[in-house]
Parts: sequence; C-alpha cells; structure tokens
Amino acid sequence: MTAPIGITEPVQEPPCPPAVVEDALRVFDKAIKAHQLYLPNNPTHQKAMANAKAAIEPLWNHMGSLVLQVTDTQLKWYGVVVNEHPEKSGDSMPWLLFKDGLRELALFPGFEDEEMERFLAIIPRVRHAQPHEDDLLTILWEQDFQCLKYRYIEINDAAAPLRDPDSAPGRWPAEQGKVFESPAEAVEEAKAEQEQQQGGAAQEEKPRPPGVVSMEDFDSSLYFLDPQEIEYLRQETEREYALDLRRLVLQALLDIFELQVDPLVREEVAGDLEALVLHLLTAGQFSTVAYLLKEIEGTMQRAREVRPAERERLGKLADRLSHPDALAQMLQALEESSKLPAKEDLSQLFAQLKPTALGPILDHIDRSQNGQLKPLLEASAERLAQSNTSELVRLVKDSRTAVAREAIRRAGAMRTASAVPSLGEVLSSGVERPVRAAAVTALTDIGSPGAMSALEAALNDPERDIRLATLRALMARGHRPAMQKVQALIQGVHVKNIDRTERIALFEYYGTICGDAGVPMLDQLLNPKTGMFARKEDPEIRACAAVALGKVNSDASRAALSRAANEKDVIVRNAVSRALRGGGAA
Repeated sequence: MTAPIGITEPVQEPPCPPAVVEDALRVFDKAIKAHQLYLPNNPTHQKAMANAKAAIEPLWNHMGSLVLQVTDTQLKWYGVVVNEHPEKSGDSMPWLLFKDGLRELALFPGFEDEEMERFLAIIPRVRHAQPHEDDLLTILWEQDFQCLKYRYIEINDAAAPLRDPDSAPGRWPAEQGKVFESPAEAVEEAKAEQEQQQGGAAQEEKPRPPGVVSMEDFDSSLYFLDPQEIEYLRQETEREYALDLRRLVLQALLDIFELQVDPLVREEVAGDLEALVLHLLTAGQFSTVAYLLKEIEGTMQRAREVRPAERERLGKLADRLSHPDALAQMLQALEESSKLPAKEDLSQLFAQLKPTALGPILDHIDRSQNGQLKPLLEASAERLAQSNTSELVRLVKDSRTAVAREAIRRAGAMRTASAVPSLGEVLSSGVERPVRAAAVTALTDIGSPGAMSALEAALNDPERDIRLATLRALMARGHRPAMQKVQALIQGVHVKNIDRTERIALFEYYGTICGDAGVPMLDQLLNPKTGMFARKEDPEIRACAAVALGKVNSDASRAALSRAANEKDVIVRNAVSRALRGGGAA
C-alpha cells in the first residue's frame, strides 16, 4: 500500500519486468470491452474472459499481490506506467477509477477465478451511471470483494490523504475518527446534521413580512457545475457526436472475424462486410470503404486459422471494386454527380484499387468532362501505372483507342523500356492514326537504342506528320542503324512525291549519319552526268542533295559541292552556296 498523498516513499525494485504487468492489463482492457459488447453466452465474451484469466494467473508466480497506483490517465506499478489512456473519457479505466476518488487498487491471488467478472460488470455501470445513481465506491462496498482491495480520498477534498492503511478498505470515513458501516449510514447522518442546522437557523431567522420575495426561493438546485466541468462536458459531447459509428461497426465485425475461428461465424461476418460495402458506396462513404479495405489486410495477418476460402472471399473485396464493370459504373455515377465527395475520400478509395482498375480509369480520363474528378483520376492512374508496369504494357495494345493512347502516353512519360516491343508492334499493326502518333512520341521520349530501332517502322507510315516526326526524332538521336533504309527512301521513286519539308528532313537525316560513305550517291544526285541521253534530275532533289552534303561537312562533300558552285539553276545554286557556308536548308 502507498503512503498518504504528499509523502514520498523510496522506490522498491519490482519483482518482475513491468512489461509482464503491462501485457496483463492490456488483455484485461480487451476483456472489459468484450464484457460490455457481448452477452455471457457469446463465444467472443467467453474467449476474452479466458484470455484475461490466463494473463493474470502467471503474475502470482512473481508477487503476492498486484498493487496499482491510480491517476487520471495512468495506472502505475512501482512507479512505472503499466496502463495509459491520455484521453479522460468513459473508455479509460484509469479515469473511471480516479474520478470517483479511488487512488490505489490491489489485486490478490484468486481474483481471476470469480471476482474478476463481478468487477468487469461494475465498469459499464459506472461508465453510464446517472448523477442520482451509486458511484464506484458504493458499488465496490456492496460487492464485498475478498481478493480486491482499494484506497480512496474524499471527492469533495482532492487534497485529503488516503485512508489509514489499517482501516477497512472501501469504508466511508466520518469526522472525528468515526467510521460508518455503509454509505447509506453516512448519508443519513449528514441529513440529520443538515436538518438540525436548518432548524436552528429557522428559529433565529426573523419572520419575513408578507409579499417579500427572497432569491433563495428560486434556488432549485443544491449543486452547480464549475466552468471546468462545463467545458469537460462540452468537449465530451462534441467527441461523442464526432464518432464515426460506421467505422465502429466495421471494427467490431473485423474483431469478431479475428477472434472467432468458427467457419460459420466468419462466413456471416464476410457476408455482412460485403453488404456494408455496397451500402457505403451508395451513400458516398468512400473514405470508410477505403478504411475497410486497408483494415482487412491487417486483420488477415493477425487472425488465426484463416482458411483459404475465407482469405479469398475477404481479400477479393478490393478486386471486385476494381473490376472493370463495377468501377465503370462508379466512375460514371461520379461523373454525373452534381457534387463530388471530398477529395481526400476519393483519393483514399482510389489508393486501394487493384491493377485491373487501370484500364477503366484510363478509358474514363479520355471521356471525362468533370474538372474536379479528372485530376483525381489522373493521379490514381499515375500511381497504378508506376506500381504495375506489366499492366501498363498490356494496355498499350488495348483494342480501345482511348485506353491504348493514354497507356502509350504514360509509358513514354515514365520512360518504360519494357514497353518498347509493344510500341513497335503498334507502329507496325496499322492501328488508328492517333495511336500510332502517340507511339512515335512515346518511343522518342524513351530514347533508348531499342526504342530508336522500333521507331524505324514509322519511316514508311502512310501519314506525313508521323513520318516527319520520326525523321526528326531519329536525326536528333543520330541513329545510324537506319542509314540503309533512309538511303533506299532517297533513291526510291516516291521521294519526288513527298512535300518539300519532309524531303529536306529526309536528306538532312541522311547527311547527318552517312559520313563520307554517302558522298558518292549524293554527288551523283547533285552533279548528274551531262550529255544528250543523261537523266535530268529535279532541281528540288539536287538542292536537297546539296543540303545533305553540307551536313556531311567533309573534304569529299565540299569537293562535290564546289563542282556545282556555278550551277545555272537558282534553287540549286543557292542551296550549294548555303551548304558551303555551313548554312541552313534550301
């Protein structure tokens, strides 16, 4: 037992590590909650009682009694905090004991056998007690515990010391050393003294004249709350109303699933959770659904004897939500909603989606007209794409144009090298022009040698802008392996049918990569043989050849250009002049 308040005792060495007591009290806390939530015949209630008993019994191997000092937020044992609840609420056992004056609690061997359940039954009564009902000390006195002792102070005088250790625990002290046998006796004595004092005061008080009113006539209450108590009640009321009952229900169901190993119980819990997910989604409680999906993972790790069917059923809740059909319906409902849920709620829900959700999200991004929803979908798609590149690569060849284009764009932005083969197949497959154009941009952004090799397939694309973008991308990278293909294009007949910009880009690219090996062919185009039967080249082709020789910029190329310096054709002569000066295109 501790000394009266205000006297310091030397700290003794505890008989066992404090962690042993702390673990036992943690299990005891769970037993209190189970005793409040479930009936005695409930398996969860019985399991919690057995766990509490199993946790307390080993303590008696180390000590003859467990003496705990009580503060408003802590239970201490040998000066060490073994149970702490920072909030002063009805869920805090230290606060329930402290607010009624109890300052020390002692448990003895045998408490766990029969008296533990009686003590657990007291806690809910005290927690929900009305002002006119018995307080904790009165209820403890009525129970007449043999293996539980306690010491307390007077509630009306917080500075009063603890009762004398030799006095009977739980009894109500009186003035001048008198000890009452029960709280009722103390109350009767107090009433008698009050009536005696009021009687004497009435005799001394002068009678009031008729019609005179006294303020005491309007004092209808004997007790008033001080400002601190009013503020405490206000805070507790606000906290109670702020509680999310939906999450409390989900927590209770997950606790049952974790503690119960009966297949029938777990099957019923799984069915309830599936039904609740639908109701929560309908009500727009997306953050609560995200909370449930996250907590399920932790429950599966902690629960014992989880069967494969049970793990699969609960584990697939997130998969069902990510199914293309279900997700498409939810996204369409959000798109048509006049007021979206909170951004944080949607972000939390999207964070729990599985890789299969990437396709429907990309599809909806292309069609979405909701300025608030679209950024959230973009962020969710970015997260799914970064963590599931294999799914992103698969969607590159998706049959839906919008999905394929969005997947290709993200593959390029992320520089996903594993997507290069699929992007090459897209260029060669003859899909729609927007998809091929996106593939060219993505391969250009990736920029690896493999990406440049795959990009060569677009040199023969039927669309002029795609061919032009490909030429510029390959020239910027100086991709030499494509020289044979480019030379074949230059020497082909269709080079005369393309527009001037593309033709110049083609010759510039060739001049950038060919070196002196390409000078003879370019010289032949610029300086054709003369004579009656010589082929006359198009001035535009000759001018482009001059541009290519200028890009080569070697002695051989300058010699070829010098031979055409006096060319009569103005277009050719200007192109040669610029090439010799190192100028731009003709």
